[in-house]
Amino acid sequence: MAQSPTDIPNRSNRFALSPGQRAEFAERGVLKLPGLIPAETIRRAREAVLVPLARLGLWRDGAWRLDAVPRPQWPATGLKTSKAIGNKRPELEALIDEPDLLAAVDQLLDGHRFDRRVFKRPQLLFTLPNIDTWRLPQGWHADGPRFASGVSPGVQLFGCLDEVGPGGGATVVVAGSHRLANTEARFLRAKDLTMILRREPFFRELMAGRGGEDGVPPRARIGDVTVEVVECTGAPGDVWLTDLRILHAGAPNAADRPRLMFTHRFMRADLLREMAEAYGWIEPSA
Repeated sequence: MAQSPTDIPNRSNRFALSPGQRAEFAERGVLKLPGLIPAETIRRAREAVLVPLARLGLWRDGAWRLDAVPRPQWPATGLKTSKAIGNKRPELEALIDEPDLLAAVDQLLDGHRFDRRVFKRPQLLFTLPNIDTWRLPQGWHADGPRFASGVSPGVQLFGCLDEVGPGGGATVVVAGSHRLANTEARFLRAKDLTMILRREPFFRELMAGRGGEDGVPPRARIGDVTVEVVECTGAPGDVWLTDLRILHAGAPNAADRPRLMFTHRFMRADLLREMAEAYGWIEPSA
C-alpha cells in the first residue's frame, strides 16, 4: 500500500526516550523534555512572532511594552492570536518538524503514524498579563476522546518560545487523568468525560476553580490512579508531551510578561476514521 503524504513517520533515530521516561508518560500522561527544540529553531520562530507584536507596539527595543494595549482581565487573553499574530508562518511550522521531537512522538505513539490533515500546523499560545494573583482556572477539558478500546488517540505538544514561569499563564494539566473513565467500554466525547469526572469530589472542586490556595498543587488518589495539577512551565525550547486524553485548561497570567508558547496535536492516523464516524465529521481528504 502506498504511503499517504499526510502520514508522517519517524524521521530521526538520534533521540531515544529512556524506559523511565516512557513509564512516566504511561503513568502520568505528561512528560517534560527540556531543551528538545534547538535554540536556533526557537529563535527564528520567536522573532517571527515578535514582528507583528512590534507593529502593535508591544515589543520595542528588545523589551515588552505592555502599556501599548489595554490590560485584559482574566479570562480575556488580550489579543486574538490568529488575527493579530497568525499561525501560518513557516518559522512556526518548522517547530514541529524537528527530528528529535518527531522521534519522541513516534516512540510515544508506539510507531503508529500520525495524520496532519486535521491539525496541519502548530497553534501559537499568547496571553498578556491579566490577573494580579494567580489562581486555578475553570474550563477544564480534553482534546481527545476516550475510545472503547482504551487506546490513546495521540499526543499533544506544549512548547515554550520564551521563559514561562509559575503563575505566568502556562497551560495546566491534570497528570494521571488520561487513565480515568477508560473502563466505560464505549466512545466518550469530551462533554461525556467531564460529566463522569464530576462524580469525584476532586474534579468537582477543580472544575469550579477551587483548590491550590495554599500554593500546593491539588492532588488526589482516585482508585489506583494519582491525579495532580501540573503547570507546563519552562525555558525556551522546553517541550511538554501529553496524552491527548488528559484534562487541561488555559490559565491566567499573573507575571510581568506575556506567556508565549505553542501547541500541536499529533493524531493517530489509524484512528481518524473511527473518530470521524463517532463525531459525525466528514473525514478530510488526502
